[in-house]
Amino acid sequence: MKKKKYAVGVDIGGTHISSAVVDLSTGELCAEPHSTDIDQDRSAEEIFSAWTKNLRLTLAESPTPVSLIGMAFPGPFDYEKGVSHMEHKFADINGLNVGEILSARMLEHRGLEFRYVNDAGAFALGESFFGAAKDMKRVLVLTLGTGLGSGFIDNHKIVRTGGKVPEGGEVWDLPYGGGIADEAFSTRWIVKRYKELSGRDVKGARDVALRHGFDDEAKVLFNEFGWRLADFTIPLLKDFECTNLLLGGNISRSLNLFINSMKHRYGQSDMDVDVKASTLLDKAAMLGAASLFV
Repeated sequence: MKKKKYAVGVDIGGTHISSAVVDLSTGELCAEPHSTDIDQDRSAEEIFSAWTKNLRLTLAESPTPVSLIGMAFPGPFDYEKGVSHMEHKFADINGLNVGEILSARMLEHRGLEFRYVNDAGAFALGESFFGAAKDMKRVLVLTLGTGLGSGFIDNHKIVRTGGKVPEGGEVWDLPYGGGIADEAFSTRWIVKRYKELSGRDVKGARDVALRHGFDDEAKVLFNEFGWRLADFTIPLLKDFECTNLLLGGNISRSLNLFINSMKHRYGQSDMDVDVKASTLLDKAAMLGAASLFV
């Protein structure tokens, strides 16, 4: 019988920290995640106090002592050294070593080992190890929400270099539709495009999705979105020699509204792409961060 191994998975967002102990042999959470609100504009002292409190609560619920902590961070961040270089988020911790500070604050937990990963990469790893992509050797994972995140996964490892992926494995700044992909496949595009089509204001993708059954403009919008997303990913998938695409983020919850237009565009290029939506949702990044110790 395989010995169980546990690690803490941590998801750092602009308004919160969420963490949970993960059984790495199964991908199961040992308890419901702890989430602590903390605004990115707070002082370093307030940020680290909130993070420490959160981790202590999670470690207290572990079925066995845990010293492995994987953390998913937005960039820019030195993922090898654990040093933040963010200026637009968590500006007050810019230049600080996260693991060293957290270890010093939690001396009751000896020998803590920290590893770090980009938040979009963590999402991709979580789905690759434990979610909808666990049976896929190679998969492109995109997160669609306030921005566009990406993860190129080959045999449960993130691919960031080489001629088969864009620089750093990031696609948000690639040109598309007269601008960049981050603008073309985000909530901002959906809000803007719906206003152009209907003259009405909405707050986000969910508002448009709720109108899909009776609103012609909502139908047009999602058909456009799906066609454009497939069109954008065709060269990425071809270069990566991959036929699997997994979508996460809030917009992916409406995949059923634009999957047919995606398939239509792939068919125009004689491609058979398996498109799936995230099954882990908000837990994916925590699981992916913990998987750094698999």
